[in-house]
Amino acid sequence: MGKIVNFPYNARAVARLDSDNIVHNHIYHNCPIGKVDNNIIYDNDNNAVGRVDENGIVHNHYIDYSPIGKVLENGFISRNNTLVGRIEGENALLSGAAYLLLVEGNR
Repeated sequence: MGKIVNFPYNARAVARLDSDNIVHNHIYHNCPIGKVDNNIIYDNDNNAVGRVDENGIVHNHYIDYSPIGKVLENGFISRNNTLVGRIEGENALLSGAAYLLLVEGNR
């Protein structure tokens, strides 16, 4: 079963991380848009675009490894002190990180 990323305040799916760790974008419908491997997030051209650390902080490799958001323990995804999504399913860190880097970043 895939990991679903929803908008924070309703059940509308915005992204999905499937069982092969491929990221599917449900907002712009240009699927798939990337993948996750060993906590590193890749775009469709197999470029490493970011990573998630053990504290849930998501780092962007395009901007000097800068933190761009956090996957919270309660399953919510925060960016610039705003909730931008929430996770349903297992492995919230990977699906939240992929969402921030690939969907929110509109890659």
